[in-house]
Amino acid sequence: TQENGFLLNFMTALRYSFVSAPEGYSAEEAQKIAGGTFAGTVSGTVSAAPPENLLVIMNESFSDMQASFPNLELTEDPLPFLHSLTENTVKGTMISPVTGGGTANVEFEYLTGDSLAFLPSSTVAYQLYCYDGMPSMVSQMSSLGYRSVAFHPYLSSGWNRTSVYRWMGFDRQMYQEDVRDPQYIRNYISDASDYQQLYRLTDETNGPLFVFNVTMQNHSGYSQGWKNLERTVELDGASKGSSAVAAQYFSLLRESDNAIRELIEHYKASDERTMIVFFGDHQPPLGNSFYEKLYGKKLDDRTAAEVFQQYETPFFIWANYDLPEQEDVTLSANLLGTLTMDLAGIQPTGYERLRQKLLDTLPVNSTVGFETADGTLLGDTEESALSQKEERLYNSYRIMAYNHLFDDGNHPKGYFGPYPDPEK
Repeated sequence: TQENGFLLNFMTALRYSFVSAPEGYSAEEAQKIAGGTFAGTVSGTVSAAPPENLLVIMNESFSDMQASFPNLELTEDPLPFLHSLTENTVKGTMISPVTGGGTANVEFEYLTGDSLAFLPSSTVAYQLYCYDGMPSMVSQMSSLGYRSVAFHPYLSSGWNRTSVYRWMGFDRQMYQEDVRDPQYIRNYISDASDYQQLYRLTDETNGPLFVFNVTMQNHSGYSQGWKNLERTVELDGASKGSSAVAAQYFSLLRESDNAIRELIEHYKASDERTMIVFFGDHQPPLGNSFYEKLYGKKLDDRTAAEVFQQYETPFFIWANYDLPEQEDVTLSANLLGTLTMDLAGIQPTGYERLRQKLLDTLPVNSTVGFETADGTLLGDTEESALSQKEERLYNSYRIMAYNHLFDDGNHPKGYFGPYPDPEK
């Protein structure tokens, strides 16, 4: 807006303000789909009692690039603790809807269960499509008696968060001015300092607590100096010394890994049932030339499977109580919240039941493309290759996501939360 002027920027954004309904959409069709997804029993829930503390940590630019790019050579593993974490842990790969930036869109997918693939390219849902009272994981947790806190140790002005968090129903918002005794790495509050605030929140809160925490330590750019950051991991092999920017990023990952170790050890010793959901929002912006060297080709020449590599980030769900271990789970960001509710033993809404079916049938459905239950990868232009069952389910999801976001006056009663209508 500063560069182009308000009028030009407003007119450019205006065309994104109206999203066409998907083919076959009507309020009646949404009601029909809602009635179908109320039926049946909930499967997969593993916890008789939900956790007292549900802590969701979306770690800025956190990735496991050696897992995504096996030919990447580093002087040492930047994530040894993450790789060792198996007890009471479900872990795997999340396919982000964005790469290099766009943090708020990953927040949107996780908290609402909606897909960015249904919205115009390059738009930010927080800035254009959210509304007061929008049902989300936040309103669901609040209905269960959880105190809900959104915490981001940086400026409150980013991405329209203050409005969206209020619309979603967070009881409290915390930003960098709320951090006690902040410690910095480069110019940002460190992950370790961030997690200290979580310890304080769980200590000071009476009753169940839900926290959605977006960290800041690993934010780009990676050429802002090495202040309070030890050089621990460097590029090696053919890439040795080729990118100081990348070297700083991998040293930041080591600091994040150390902070995760402290986080887990802290809550291992807690008497309160605690579940931690941790995931990276997107891979870092290390420059096209860096990625082209990893691929050994121009980005435009990549296969669908190779495109997926740049959208991979790790996730884990850990509890300080018995949780059946599982590894190598792959899903998209819009379904990670569904898995969270399932593992936490929380009764699903109708919309979550629909997404549970997607988890079983089409666990990756994203801006990048699809991965079917048998592991088949399809690019973003290959929707026609879905089976009839997959396509029918995906179209039902598209219709209900539109109803959720753009037709709030015609929501099927109880479908989006807190629970399905008991009369159905």
